[in-house]
Amino acid sequence: MFRPKQRNRCAGMARVAVFLAGALGAGVAQADSYFCATADFPGVANDEFGASIRELEDINADGRGEFLAGEPGWTTDDGRVQLWFGAVLRTATPDRVWTGAGDERFGASLANIGDVNGGGKPDFAVGAPLADLSGTDRGRVYVFYGESLTSGTAAARADLIIEGQNGGDNFGWSVSAAGDFDGDNRADFIVGAPLNDNVAGNAGAAYVIYGAAGDPSTDLADATVLTGEIAGDLFGWSVSDAGNFLAGSEDCVAVGAPSNNTHGGMDGGAVYVYSGRTDGGAPNTVADFETGSGATAAASQFGFAVRNVGRWNADATDDLAVGAPYSNAAASAAGRVEITFGAASPTSGGDRYANGEAAGDHFGWSLARVHDVLGTDGAEDLLIGAPGSNAPAADAGRAYVFRGGLASQATAANLDIFPNVPLRAGTEAGDLYGTSVASAGDFDGDGQWDFAVGAPAGSSEPTGALSGFVRLVHSSTGPVAGALQSWRAEWVSGAGVGQIDLTFALSEPVSGIARLELTRLVRDAQGRLRDQVTVWSGPSVAGDAHVGTLACDGRAYRYLDPGPVVAPEGGAVSYVVAATTTDGRELPLGELAGPSGSRPVFGLAVWAFPNPASTSTMLSFRALPGDEVAVNIFDVRGRLVRHLYEGRGTGAWGQASWDGLDVSGRPVATGVYFLCAHSSEGTRSLRLTMVR
Repeated sequence: MFRPKQRNRCAGMARVAVFLAGALGAGVAQADSYFCATADFPGVANDEFGASIRELEDINADGRGEFLAGEPGWTTDDGRVQLWFGAVLRTATPDRVWTGAGDERFGASLANIGDVNGGGKPDFAVGAPLADLSGTDRGRVYVFYGESLTSGTAAARADLIIEGQNGGDNFGWSVSAAGDFDGDNRADFIVGAPLNDNVAGNAGAAYVIYGAAGDPSTDLADATVLTGEIAGDLFGWSVSDAGNFLAGSEDCVAVGAPSNNTHGGMDGGAVYVYSGRTDGGAPNTVADFETGSGATAAASQFGFAVRNVGRWNADATDDLAVGAPYSNAAASAAGRVEITFGAASPTSGGDRYANGEAAGDHFGWSLARVHDVLGTDGAEDLLIGAPGSNAPAADAGRAYVFRGGLASQATAANLDIFPNVPLRAGTEAGDLYGTSVASAGDFDGDGQWDFAVGAPAGSSEPTGALSGFVRLVHSSTGPVAGALQSWRAEWVSGAGVGQIDLTFALSEPVSGIARLELTRLVRDAQGRLRDQVTVWSGPSVAGDAHVGTLACDGRAYRYLDPGPVVAPEGGAVSYVVAATTTDGRELPLGELAGPSGSRPVFGLAVWAFPNPASTSTMLSFRALPGDEVAVNIFDVRGRLVRHLYEGRGTGAWGQASWDGLDVSGRPVATGVYFLCAHSSEGTRSLRLTMVR
């Protein structure tokens, strides 16, 4: 049995991936892109990026959903959570980042919980189940309001922090929206604490926390506390909203207890459903429905995952999906998922099921309601993770879509299969792809549902560390879905009018790209094209970026556009990127957004390439039109080595070269020197290294 404080074989997964099956019949066309570590936010092995993932409602009111990824192993279990705002042109760097502390595993669970404070924006909760306060592993939950999102430490930036009840509870192991459980017209949420001892040792508990104008209460005495039956139940391992599952007007919640022994044998597991109220009163704590697996239940851990899957069978009530990833119904630990239809008196044992394909698949480890993600019939679909799948390599992992209304399946091989497509080809083994699965809402804003799959032990960029990744599957035909993995365009501060730093990465390996072409477009406020210049055409140059050259460090491309780029008032800058592969394919990357905001104030700037240099280096400098500028080389003691230029700036880049000789024409010694440009704006210097 997996225990919350143990690193079990699947808890160590660090990637998130979303994958694409082959033929999907009449469904919408799909494509993918990745979330992973970046140069700005690097990852290392065991970070577990993507161990938890969740879609968010549109926070910034641009018509697109947002996306959260948890990284609970970051910095030896301090944990980190990253947020991306939905976009057609997604950047590799997240829009917001929060970090945990004290080995609390911040980000182990995530939930979109609705507007719990009445602030007018959707909010979300993050679990940190190993947080310590007056007791080891007491656990806590951080709540972030959608109207006040600022990056930083969780302790400083969260709007609400709720501490667990007792040491060892692991409060925050699971968290979910709870609908309007008490009927006061405010969103509520539920938090699991599977090692709580209120009833008996590790019987577990779950807390329904009520929304309120201003702030929900952080005092658990104000929560409705639901508890497990007997010692070792691990009640609260999974929690979920359950909509109108019991066919009434009240919202319901569901709680999984995967180690419960009363519904089919040792560790058979159980799920409990509680009905709320409609009058604002306190709901009772007696389960209104409970069920175990409809198959041979012993050791199946039914309730390991539980999820509201909406109107899966297209009637008027919400349905529940339950994962039993250790079920032996088809093969040893192949796993099983059962769907119970909502009703006034639901069927115990489930109405539909699907079994895992092969022994050890752990099919049903994770579940997600993904709406009609395949775009086939309007029915709600269920996304299922099987991180132990050995296809195509040991523990590579898989995901499946169980289409709404489909008949029971003796094997998941009959479902829509989404195999592991790793960020780095040939690295599938051990990825544990499917550890987490989630809807991604309408991330690209094209009106179709998107989804994601986590592979928290997969090879990531930019270093290839086993820190995890997320693969986003979406329906857009734009760059976010194609060969472009990431794109970033930024004004370079202090470098002069219109200098732009471009950084991007492609899904195609660097060795597979023969040629790239970058074209800069400038449009006026009415969208009319005012300028079009091809700024690069040819293969990239290995090494670091320098002005006017497309460089590649083996993973990402970078181009420093010297410009000057000046857009009309209210206008915009964009770039068209075209790539040709070594086998002659053309990769349509489309028109990509340029930098946002006002360009920086014109400034003095200097560049040098190569640096370090062995015999000579090319220097670039720039100053305001008409401004007197002098360019010199100095040694580390501040002594003049060589005078290179004296004149007036033009606003354009000027160039000179240094042949490594001093004022007397003698070669300088190996060492560090400084390129300095001076004008009325001040002095800019650049460190140079001469290696003989």
